[in-house]
Amino acid sequence: MKSSIVFYSVLACLGWNPAFSFAPTCHTKLSSRSDYHDNFQRDAFRQKHERIDSTLLFMAETNTEGRKLPFWLDPGTKGGVVFLSFVLFLVPLLAYNVATNVFGADEIETGITIGVGFTVFATVAWVSTYIFRVATKDMTYAKQLKDYEDAVIAKRLEELDEDEVKALQEEIERDDF
Repeated sequence: MKSSIVFYSVLACLGWNPAFSFAPTCHTKLSSRSDYHDNFQRDAFRQKHERIDSTLLFMAETNTEGRKLPFWLDPGTKGGVVFLSFVLFLVPLLAYNVATNVFGADEIETGITIGVGFTVFATVAWVSTYIFRVATKDMTYAKQLKDYEDAVIAKRLEELDEDEVKALQEEIERDDF
């Protein structure tokens, strides 16, 4: 008795319900609530992917303008991430081999020293990039806030009449002098 309870409990955890295995198949139309739910999910899925597609298009348009490094060195691209990860993987291994084979250092001490040194270096480098991005306000939130503010200003400018726009331009020109 216990083994059958355990067996059916395991099957239930895996998503198999024995009651549906022996139930007759029902060919009735779905209720309107289910239809509404399916349409809602489909619309939400479509809107999400349209938003993602437009975001990716915007990112693709803006990222190619100021790129100074080739794609395999730029850490903002997949090629750059793969290349830099490969380099960061090889540097400690090469340092270990040079220290043990060329200089004849103790293998255990060299491994510990290089491991700790590389970990400290990587942590300090990562923290310094974060501090630099905070200091220069080059964070995602700051960029999104600036884009939002620019969009609000552009929308308000579109809603103004030509006379109001000219008055604002004249006021700005007076303030510049």
